[in-house]
Amino acid sequence: MNRPAFMLAPIAAILLVATTARAEQIESGLYLRTLYAFGNLSINTLYFGPGNKIAIDPAHGVHPIDFDAEAKDNPKNVGTYTLAGAKVNVSWGGGKPAQTLSVEFSGGKLSAFDGGLVSKAEAFPKDHKLTGQFAWGATTANASSSRTIIFAAAGTYSMTTLGGIHHVPGNNAATEKTETGSYALSGNTLTLSPANGTAVKHTVIPMNTALDPAKAKLGDEHIIFDGINMRREK
Repeated sequence: MNRPAFMLAPIAAILLVATTARAEQIESGLYLRTLYAFGNLSINTLYFGPGNKIAIDPAHGVHPIDFDAEAKDNPKNVGTYTLAGAKVNVSWGGGKPAQTLSVEFSGGKLSAFDGGLVSKAEAFPKDHKLTGQFAWGATTANASSSRTIIFAAAGTYSMTTLGGIHHVPGNNAATEKTETGSYALSGNTLTLSPANGTAVKHTVIPMNTALDPAKAKLGDEHIIFDGINMRREK
C-alpha cells in the first residue's frame, strides 16, 4: 500500500529516534570480558546500567547493583559513558582521568570492550544450590596466593585463603585464613555470611569450558568469583 508523503516523514522520524536511542546506551546488565595477551588471560566483569552508568568488577553483587556502594569503595572503576561510533567515552570517579576506549557490536549486542571479547553473562537459575570444591591460585617470582571454597547443598561454605612472600631476603612469610558460614545465591550475586562476621556480597558467573556439554567433565565447571576464575576440583 502506498503511503502519502506526509505520513512517511513521521514514520522515518520515529525509526531515527529508535535507532539513535539504541546507539546511545548499551543494554543494561552484567557482561563477562576476557582478554588474552602475551600468554596471560585477563578476566573482568562489566555492569552497564540505566543512565549510562558503568562499573568494572562490581564487588557488591549485581541483583540489584548498588552504584553508590560501588562508587564509594572502588570509585576509579565506576563512572558514566557516552557512545560515539566505535568508541566509548568514559568519565571515571576517584580522580581517574577520562578515557576513550574501543567498542564493537554484533547484532546490536556489545561484543568487545577495550580490546577484550565481551558476552552477556549467564546467571545461576533460581533456587540453585552450589556444591563441590572450587579453587584458584596464582604465583609470581616473589609471591603466591590461592583461594579454595567448598560449598555444600545445605547452604554452608568453607573458604580458605593462602598467601605467601618468598625469595625475598629477610621477608619470607605465609598467611592462612579459613572462614565458614552460610551462603545465599541469587542470579549473579553470592552472599557469604560468616559465622562470626558481616555478610559480604560477591559477583559470580557460572561458566563451563566444555566444547560439547554432553562430554563435560568436573574440571570444565568454573565460577567467575569477583573477576577470579575458580575451577571445580571435586
